[in-house]
Amino acid sequence: MNRRCPGAGLCEGDEGCGCVSVCALIAAAGAGRRMGANVNKVFLPLRGEMVLRHTLRAFELCDCVDDVIVIVAPGEVEPTSRLIGAWEELSRVRRVVAGGATRQESVSHGLGHLDAACGIVVVHDGARPLIRPETISRAVDAARSSGAAVVAVPVRDTTKVVHGGEVVRTLDRDTLWAAATPQAFRREIIETCHRAAVREGFQATDDSVLVERTGMRVKVVHGEYDNVKITTREDLICAEALLAARDETSSPALRVGLGFDVHRLVPGRPLVLGGVVVPFDMGLEGHSDADVILHAIADAILGACGLGDIGRIFPDTDPAWEGISSTAILEKVRDLAEGVGFVVNNVDAMLLAERPRISGFMPGMRAVVARVLRVPAGSVSIKATTMEGMGFVGRGEGMACYASCSVRHVRHPGI
Repeated sequence: MNRRCPGAGLCEGDEGCGCVSVCALIAAAGAGRRMGANVNKVFLPLRGEMVLRHTLRAFELCDCVDDVIVIVAPGEVEPTSRLIGAWEELSRVRRVVAGGATRQESVSHGLGHLDAACGIVVVHDGARPLIRPETISRAVDAARSSGAAVVAVPVRDTTKVVHGGEVVRTLDRDTLWAAATPQAFRREIIETCHRAAVREGFQATDDSVLVERTGMRVKVVHGEYDNVKITTREDLICAEALLAARDETSSPALRVGLGFDVHRLVPGRPLVLGGVVVPFDMGLEGHSDADVILHAIADAILGACGLGDIGRIFPDTDPAWEGISSTAILEKVRDLAEGVGFVVNNVDAMLLAERPRISGFMPGMRAVVARVLRVPAGSVSIKATTMEGMGFVGRGEGMACYASCSVRHVRHPGI
């Protein structure tokens, strides 16, 4: 697909217009020996998802990339294909291919699977899951204009050349950059350089070296220090922390949820509202104690946190929840919210009931809700109104409650 052609493809493939397609080769054939793992490190979990999925998602979000080819060890092609096929958000992975004995050989294998339309090749380490889509785009733009580009960051530490356990010399830090990926190239350049390396038996630690040795200049694209490569377990821990920090800054500080619940009034059951037993000749029918106020508040919290609803979490088909106190349900919901990094700011509930009058019980209800949610009583509002004789509430057939809630993001789970 010629996503970037301003002339709707009328240029007939002229590279100058930038319409040639961009293909990314994801080098993911490493064994993970330095990780001490018994599986390829790209299949290790990172914040609940495989490292490889994080990496591929960045390329999915990069508009300038048309196709993605994943390169894995020969025995991992089929299982990796099945995995990626199950990741529904990924649509640009065109194929999974087998790599070779070295990284350089693996990339060479990947080059052999490019489509004819591919004009720009992006090479990226599968074990760099924190790459940003905008950095990929900058590398592609640089390759379009200069032919070859490498993402790198300035070295921050003083670097010394050591021989025999002694310092030989100290390098000028101002001229040193640490190379990373992605690295992007015009297709004919990187293919020519790989073929030359094979002929001459030359092995490089990255693809830009193959271009440099021809005398061609490689453009440096300023990257980010958090674009870490996962090589050791310490790297995985750092990546976990860096992703958590990103979640902290990307998640809204304040979120709001709405809740609603309704129950029929029936004889022979106690009336429980806001965690308080209210004297009345009927009670609310339900699988639990049917506290319509606490149920509405619980639903509002779940909604604010994106956790579903109480019908899914506490189904009335599950005997474990039969007769349970709704304060226990609210406690469980509070724990679920805190488990994904949210705490409650405030709640506001409006009960719709024709009778009985509950104004005298409201302070007790607010105290229960405040205690369960660990908020000041002043952060809890409970109100009531009648329906002026209208509808099922007005006829005394049942009660309903609306609730709103605000939560704030204070941390990410696992920190």
